[in-house]
Amino acid sequence: MGDYTKLQKSEAQEILKLYGKGEVTNFRALSLGISNSNYDVKTPEGRFLLKVSNDKDHIDLSKEQEILHRLESEKFPYSLIPFTTKNNKLVYEFKDFSGVLYPFVDGIPPGPSDQTCFEIGKALATLHRVKNIEGLRPHEEVGYGENEILKFVDSPNCPDDFKEAFQDIFPDNLEDYNENTWEQGLIHGDLYYDNTLFDNNQLAYLLDFEQAGIGPYILDIGISMSGTCLEKGRVLPELVASYLDGYESIRPLQGGEIEHLTDAILIGLFSIALWRIKRFKLKQLNPEMADSYKELLYKAYLFHHRINKK
Repeated sequence: MGDYTKLQKSEAQEILKLYGKGEVTNFRALSLGISNSNYDVKTPEGRFLLKVSNDKDHIDLSKEQEILHRLESEKFPYSLIPFTTKNNKLVYEFKDFSGVLYPFVDGIPPGPSDQTCFEIGKALATLHRVKNIEGLRPHEEVGYGENEILKFVDSPNCPDDFKEAFQDIFPDNLEDYNENTWEQGLIHGDLYYDNTLFDNNQLAYLLDFEQAGIGPYILDIGISMSGTCLEKGRVLPELVASYLDGYESIRPLQGGEIEHLTDAILIGLFSIALWRIKRFKLKQLNPEMADSYKELLYKAYLFHHRINKK
């Protein structure tokens, strides 16, 4: 769902005034997003995507926008750049609302395919080539890597099925994986295929940098593959190969990244499962999705068993 915060048209009008974008002529809620409520807004000056944050404060939102504006300065070709307010602020504040205004862009969220995987892999590697990252937030402020997962497994809040699945799949508690020193840089943190827009089978935009920050590339690759290289809800090795072809056309995998790619995909599934537990089960942002993490555990089991049969 994308409309947790119920914004009225009159309130949207007041927010648009902060940007000097004219009178609202059309306004509708969109069923997109998890952490945000999203609205399609039209004025005589254009069409806009108005986002209202449901679970992030002004500081977190500002750090996300800093990343997007840094990407703009680095001429990253796939990011959608938000507007700043008339007072040159990255994030608007109105009543109890805070959020961001984007241009509304046309495009199609793709279905999983070899071409989709190749294009997304290529785009992620292009992101990993961005070098001017000084001062940007660390990924662990907003996302979960292997160390956060290990800590959660030993915490009293950890659901039994999450703990059991992790210990079944990683009986060594990632000891071998953590012996590596992973190359780090700016990562997206949530690049599933539904966080992209395509135009004529070519990737046009990467969306939702809410979990972006400085972190290990291998984690980003694993998360992205786990939610992109899918057929009928299962991670498919053939699509992983297509993704890797796209990625390595820009940045070849380094050292242990090759050896631990399967581990990274599994960690990616546990990472997003933990993200869902934190928001929907523990914070109760959307109680109807409290058990949605279970589908990721199921995907992890299926992929683990498939790989180990070979």
